[in-house]
Amino acid sequence: MFIIYVCLILITTFFLLFSYYSELTLQEKSQYDKLSAIVNTLAIEVDGDLHAELYEKYKTEKEGAIIAQDDAYRTLNKLLRRAAKENELNSPIYTLVYEPSNNTFKYVVRSDDFIDFNNTYSNPPEALFKNLKRGGVIPKYNSENGEWISAFHPIKNKQGNVVGILEADIEFTKFNKEVWSHFVEKAVIVVLVILFLVVFLLFYARKILNEDYQQKVLLAYQKRTIEMKNKDIMDSIRYALKIQNAMLPSEKEFKHCFQDGFVLHLPKDVVAGDFYWMERRGDVIYFAVADCTGHGVPGSILTIICSNALNNTIHENPNADTGEILDEVRKKVIHFLTKGGQDINDGMDIALCKLNLKTHELSFAGAYNPLYIISNNSLKILPGNKQPVGRFVVQAPFDSHHVKLNKNDCIYLFTDGYADQFGGPKQKKFKYNQLRELLLDLASDEMELQKDMLLDVFNIWKGDLEQIDDVCIMGIRI
Repeated sequence: MFIIYVCLILITTFFLLFSYYSELTLQEKSQYDKLSAIVNTLAIEVDGDLHAELYEKYKTEKEGAIIAQDDAYRTLNKLLRRAAKENELNSPIYTLVYEPSNNTFKYVVRSDDFIDFNNTYSNPPEALFKNLKRGGVIPKYNSENGEWISAFHPIKNKQGNVVGILEADIEFTKFNKEVWSHFVEKAVIVVLVILFLVVFLLFYARKILNEDYQQKVLLAYQKRTIEMKNKDIMDSIRYALKIQNAMLPSEKEFKHCFQDGFVLHLPKDVVAGDFYWMERRGDVIYFAVADCTGHGVPGSILTIICSNALNNTIHENPNADTGEILDEVRKKVIHFLTKGGQDINDGMDIALCKLNLKTHELSFAGAYNPLYIISNNSLKILPGNKQPVGRFVVQAPFDSHHVKLNKNDCIYLFTDGYADQFGGPKQKKFKYNQLRELLLDLASDEMELQKDMLLDVFNIWKGDLEQIDDVCIMGIRI
């Protein structure tokens, strides 16, 4: 509670002082603006030629009474006197002339009755020399008569030449006193408010502290409960990851089938809805990259269902073409997901290939996902059908595409996670055009290097943004 009081006092003191200095600064700016407006306007009204003529005529005269009777002096004095009265200035407005021969300023005309003509301006501020031709303000300064602020503006003749300076001053001491008076009033009010709050807080302190303690106990219990449940959930997910990894082809198995290839598999969460699959039958290898509906735990459950459907279909129909395989897999997936009497429209997008290792004849069928073939720096795209492996509005048989591959051709199977990732300088999708260009650039490199480069490009593109989907890319060189 003591800390609260101290903080309250410190914060209040800070705002009081901030208010004091802000008002002081505002008052100072207001007076500078006022003076600048006065001298800027008045300097234009002053006849520069008349002013220059008056100074040249009496620059050696020492008798003030004679100068005061001059019509030019009286005209200029009247103009300055009227301006000082209209603007309620308590100090005189005066004009100066710069003498370059001895680098001094001489007084010429004042707005009061005092004759200061041709007297030297003692200790002129630096601002007068620097801004002689454009005017300005003189920073706040102290004198034996108090604290002052000033503004000045050049007086020009008809040719536009500077022939003098018009300066006006305001004693700032009274404004300091006004601001200080306001500060004291606010401080008294604040002290009374703080005293009231102290009494109020002391009265309710015990109740508040007791409620706070009970709340902490409750939060600690809830935190421990959440941590225990989270641990159980994470343990379950990690075990699900073991099951999913056991389902995926091992690196050894992949290298046994494809000596020059890679698989880039990047789950969005611990477990993924994307998976890759392989099955070898003599000289024929079936392989696929698939994207099941969703990601995380729901997606991982679907990967098991779809992977088993692929395995069962190959065992039951070993000579089937890729399109026929997907037709049969679709039946199995739909049957499995509707056994409970619910209408579940989940399934998968897939790129499925069947490759004869001896003849290099390739059969391909796809559900949304295409197959990229790069041969002699040329890209060929085998499209997939525009339907998923699952329930769909209009179900059509999947098409099988056949192509004869050449040695050193590269083929790529992938899901949409890489191309759909947001990032880059404009935080937009990577898109398929950019993926195709990247694969064409990398096709001549070693497959492991291609995998590393694809991963680096993905991470650089993504930056600090969240990965939005699972990513799976399989690359194989024939």
